[in-house]
Amino acid sequence: MNPSMAATTPEAAAYCLDEKKLMELRELVEEDDAAEAEAALEEDFRALLSMAADLEEEEGLTPEKWEWVEKTEALALSLTTPMREHADGIRQAAAALASLRPGEAAFAEALRKQAALTDARRADAERLLAATRRLQEKEMRRLAAKEHLVSPAMAGFLGKLASRTDSSVDQEGYVPAPEEMAVAAQVEDAAARAVEGMGRVAGRLRRGAAAAVMKGNEETLVDALLRQAVVADTARATIETFAAAVRRFLAAGGGGGGRLWWWYG
Repeated sequence: MNPSMAATTPEAAAYCLDEKKLMELRELVEEDDAAEAEAALEEDFRALLSMAADLEEEEGLTPEKWEWVEKTEALALSLTTPMREHADGIRQAAAALASLRPGEAAFAEALRKQAALTDARRADAERLLAATRRLQEKEMRRLAAKEHLVSPAMAGFLGKLASRTDSSVDQEGYVPAPEEMAVAAQVEDAAARAVEGMGRVAGRLRRGAAAAVMKGNEETLVDALLRQAVVADTARATIETFAAAVRRFLAAGGGGGGRLWWWYG
């Protein structure tokens, strides 16, 4: 029996016949721009980790920064397992070469170095994942403790505007000026964005509550987040009611009726 075959591990044996995989790995380590690509990836992770560190110093997250945190968390999560599996596969290939092809020692060493680099980038992804999750937990705790997620006066104010706007639609003989229609269109667009934004906030609060449940011993936080989610739902419904009134005004204005009361004060 060939002595090298006797020492072959099951993992190495699995690779000894996979010539296509070995060819792909050879191309990977021999690419002219491999070092540049690795350096660029390392720099990308460094920039993302720096951004996350900067956000940890802020008191709260704007909607735009919150969205960045969520997208970055999803990116980091999508990379960790594939990177681990890729590094493991490279190491298995290196073991196969070392056991079965002594003449490929240089290639095997190059593969081990590539596996180490992949592990380093996986570690970066895991640090980024942990950082984005810390940011989300910090934001959840801030929102849970917030006395007023939205202004208590908002419901009454928008309800009054919606009622006046609906009343104006029923008036006859008034043709809205072009500037009224333009303002109404802008207000409707802003209200639609606010409805969408409040929906996202409610969803984030509930996801935060679910994460706290999984963590355990966070009953107070869970209850607070769920209460705030209801507040966000209520605000969303209030804004949607107002937006619907503005849409009715726009429709009536197109037909020659309606007066934009809140345009005149």
